[in-house]
Order: sequence, then structure tokens, then C-alpha cells
Amino acid sequence: MHLDGQFTIDAPRADVYAFLTDPATVSRHMPDVKNVVIEDADHFTVTARVGVSHIKGDVLMKLTIKDRQPPLSTTVVGKGTGLGTAVDMVTSFSLDETPNGTVVNWRGDVTISGRLAAFGPQGLLDRIGRKNVDTFIEGIRAGLAETASSRRG
Repeated sequence: MHLDGQFTIDAPRADVYAFLTDPATVSRHMPDVKNVVIEDADHFTVTARVGVSHIKGDVLMKLTIKDRQPPLSTTVVGKGTGLGTAVDMVTSFSLDETPNGTVVNWRGDVTISGRLAAFGPQGLLDRIGRKNVDTFIEGIRAGLAETASSRRG
């Protein structure tokens, strides 16, 4: 499954980059996350609640931040298991500063095998993926707004 897009955030590029590459801040805004274990600045494990049709449960994702190019871009690679399913993920973003904030250009490639893969042909996984991305983007916006207001206050 391939997803990509862009969105604008009313924040300086350096702040957006710092937020998106900090496992502690970014993981708080990932959809359906139950637990996060941070090993170091580049390695963290996320347990998320996943549900498709009658299959519901936890997936454990080991994530690695790679190819840091502050404040321009980075890549996150993940491998996950759970629910009789294996997930391989590569996501990346690049940031462009504009007079109105920062444009985040993102892309994600996810390969799912096992029980949940059966829902791919109907487009269900694509719809769930897009919904989760939209939720994540709103979380990023809210998180950056909180960060900005705490600096002012």
C-alpha cells in the first residue's frame, strides 16, 4: 500500500522537524497507540490497537529513524507483528518553509502479510490507512500548537 500527500503547519520548519523526529512527542499523536518504549533518539517500539472487521488486537511496531537531514527530511522504517500479521513500513517526509508556516511532504509504503492482508483487495486497508493518516496529521497540528503555546506561556 502506498500513501502520500502534503499538509501545511503554522510553525517554523525547525520546530516541525524537531517534533516529527522526537519519538516521545510524535508517538503521543499516533492513532490508537497504547504504549511506547523509547530505546534511544532513533529507536522506539509502539504497541497500537488495530481493528479490521472482526480481527482486533495489538500490533507491536519497532521503529527506527534513519537518514536524518535536519531540518529538511528524514525516513522512519518499521517492522511490526501481531494478529497473525507482519507489517513492513517505510515512511519519509521533507519540509519546505513558506511564509505561512511549513509544508510537510510525506510518503508511506506499507506491506502487510498474514491475516490482515485479506482486507487489502477490497480497499479497506487503504481507507483505514488514509483515516489514520488524517488523524495523525491533526494530532501533529495539535501537538505543535501545544508546544508553541507552552513556549509563549
